[in-house]
Amino acid sequence: MTGQDISDINNSCLRENLVKAAVQFFQHPKVSRTPFSKKQEFLKRKGLTEEEIKRACELVGIDINEQRKFDNQNDYTAISIPDRPPYPHFQMLSSQSTLLQKIKEFFNVTAVIGATLYCVYWFYKEFIKPFLYGRKKKDSITDSVNELDKAIQSSIKEMKDSISKVEIDVKRLSQNQSIDIAIPQLVQELKQELSSLKALLLSRKQFPSAPASIPSWQLGTSTVQEKATEREDDAGSGSSTNNSDSSLEIVRDDPPKD
Repeated sequence: MTGQDISDINNSCLRENLVKAAVQFFQHPKVSRTPFSKKQEFLKRKGLTEEEIKRACELVGIDINEQRKFDNQNDYTAISIPDRPPYPHFQMLSSQSTLLQKIKEFFNVTAVIGATLYCVYWFYKEFIKPFLYGRKKKDSITDSVNELDKAIQSSIKEMKDSISKVEIDVKRLSQNQSIDIAIPQLVQELKQELSSLKALLLSRKQFPSAPASIPSWQLGTSTVQEKATEREDDAGSGSSTNNSDSSLEIVRDDPPKD
């Protein structure tokens, strides 16, 4: 295998995108005056290998040996190298880093704003609000005991009222019950009086008639008058008996009043 073939294989193994970026880097007018050693160190920091740097120098037409000799002659020459060269590969890396930095800055700003708002709210709650509206007085143990005592007193009063109402109802029921018991006694007494009165009325026929003290010629008329009188008495006794029976029936049918 010849040296040309080996060089072709090495060239195929190189990263073409980085080689192109290095070529653009060497061709940039601001970098052309920079020492070659610093250019080489910069490219190595960006991830390029020695072979890739040599390939880029060959494409640009830079002789590495001559550049090193020139650098040895100008050791004391210093040229500033830009930190962010405008090349596609390096711009992509820098854009990613800037995006992460922006996200971090956003979260940092959000945290600072949140902490500031919380501090303002705490200061308002602890100092400004009590100054404007006054502090709320805390309930002491004495106040709570007084409230509990009032609640107990009100419940006791309600209980007493309910007990008094129950007592009144019980008295009323007992009075009604005593009246109900007295009514049958009155009816029984009335029955006894009526029966005794009936007995007296019926006992009038048992006594013998008094001897006549009038002349004989008037006996006929007197006997007739006596019979008529007896008939009237019998009729009166019968009507009184009927009246007593009807009154008893009325008393029996009359319900007891409350």
